[in-house]
Amino acid sequence: MSEDIPFRTAAPHIGPKHYYGDLVRILFVVAAVILFTMQFTGIRLPFSSFGSIMMVMFLVVAAGLTNPVQVWIHWVNIFISAFCLILFGGLALSRFQTQQALFPDGILIGTLALMFMVALYSGVKTLRGILMRDAPTIR
Repeated sequence: MSEDIPFRTAAPHIGPKHYYGDLVRILFVVAAVILFTMQFTGIRLPFSSFGSIMMVMFLVVAAGLTNPVQVWIHWVNIFISAFCLILFGGLALSRFQTQQALFPDGILIGTLALMFMVALYSGVKTLRGILMRDAPTIR
C-alpha cells in the first residue's frame, strides 16, 4: 500500500520580498557591541553609563525580536534607528565641528551614526515591502 502513495517534497520556502530585517538585526547587534566597548575606551558620551547599557539592551532585544511576520517590530526598529541616528549623528557632527577632525574619538561615533542610517533605510524598505505585500504588481 505504501508504494501507491507518491513521494511528496515540501515546497521551497521563499521569504517575503523586500525583507531586510536580517541586516537591521546585524547592524543593531554590532552597534550594541561598539556602544558597550566605548564605555571602556574613555570616549565621552552625553549620557550616563546606565543610559548606555539601557541602549545596548534595547538594541539587542529589538534585534532578537526582529522577524518577517510581525509588523510592529519593524516600526520599533525604525524608531530606534531614527532616534539613534539623530543622537549619534548630531554628536558626531558637533565633535567634528569642535575638534576639526574625525579622529580620535569621533570615528566610533561617526561609525554608529552611519550604521543607524543604513539600519533606518533598511527598516523602512522592510516595512514598505510588508505593507505593500498585497498591492498589485505594476508591469
